[in-house]
Amino acid sequence: MDIRSRSGALVWGSLLIILGAILLVETFVVLSPWVWVAALVILGAICLFIYTTETSQRWILIPTYTLWAIAGLIAFVELDFLRDHFVATYVLTVIALPFLYVFLRDRSQWWGLIPAYILFAVGMMVGLIGEGVLEGLLIPSYVLLAIAFPFFVVYVRDTKQWWALIPGGIIGIIGFSFLLAEGAFKYLLPALVILAGAWILIQQFIRREPSIVEAPEPVSIETDDTAPE
Repeated sequence: MDIRSRSGALVWGSLLIILGAILLVETFVVLSPWVWVAALVILGAICLFIYTTETSQRWILIPTYTLWAIAGLIAFVELDFLRDHFVATYVLTVIALPFLYVFLRDRSQWWGLIPAYILFAVGMMVGLIGEGVLEGLLIPSYVLLAIAFPFFVVYVRDTKQWWALIPGGIIGIIGFSFLLAEGAFKYLLPALVILAGAWILIQQFIRREPSIVEAPEPVSIETDDTAPE
C-alpha cells in the first residue's frame, strides 16, 4: 500500500478530503447517520473505481470492503436489523469473509479457513447467547462441538489422517453429553442435520480434483537404411 504511487495517492487523498469535509460540516450541524452511510458508500465506490483503472493494485479492495462493511453496520443498526448482541456477530462475520475469500480464490491457501471458521463460530455463539438460544450447559456443548468439527474435516479431507478421529470423537462425545445433560433432546436432531449438511459442503470445498496424467508420446524408432545387410 504505497501512498506515493498514483493509485495510492488517489485513494488516500480522496478519503481524507471527503472525511475531512464531513467532519468540518458536523462541527456546525448534527449530521444524520444516513449521511455517514452515504459518504462511506460513495468513498467505497471511489476506491473501487480507482481499482478498475489499475487492477494490479489489489490492496485497494481492502478499504473498499472496509468502508462498505462499516456503512452496512450503521445502516443495519439504524434500521433496527441488528440488535446489541448481533453487532458483534456482524463485525466478526465481516472480518471472517475476506479469509474465506482467500481460500475460495486459491484452494491451496487453506490457512484462510482457520481464522474464518473461528470468527464465524464465535460470532454465531455471541448471537445465539444474546437471543437466549444458548444458555446453561448448551454453551459448553456448542464450544466443544465447534472445536471437534475441524478434526472431522481433517479426516474427511484425507482418510489416512485417522488420528483426527480420536480428539474429534472424544471432544464431540463430551459436547453431546453436555447437550443431553441439559435435556436438550429437541436440539439434538436439528444439530445432527446441520452437521451433516456442513459435512457435505466441506467435502465439496476441500475435495481434491483428480489429477490428469498425460499419456507419454510414442517414441519413434528410426532405422538406419545405410546399415549393411
